[in-house]
Amino acid sequence: MESSHDDDLEIEHDTRFGKAIVRGILIGIPVVLVLLTLGIWMFTNNDLGDSLATALLPGVLLGVFGGGFAGMASAMD
Repeated sequence: MESSHDDDLEIEHDTRFGKAIVRGILIGIPVVLVLLTLGIWMFTNNDLGDSLATALLPGVLLGVFGGGFAGMASAMD
């Protein structure tokens, strides 16, 4: 009986951990994308569309990394 209870707690912890990481990523991508777009737009002579195109790849990558890291940190006991 003990192993079943321990397995349930481990699955619950893993589920909570995964949800926190996904939540962090879903928050991190738009925040980083908007900040990078505005930063590139303000500091260069590009229009807003070109700034968004320039910030798209690094914004998504930084948002996934930073959001995943923040989600992981928030789920730690």
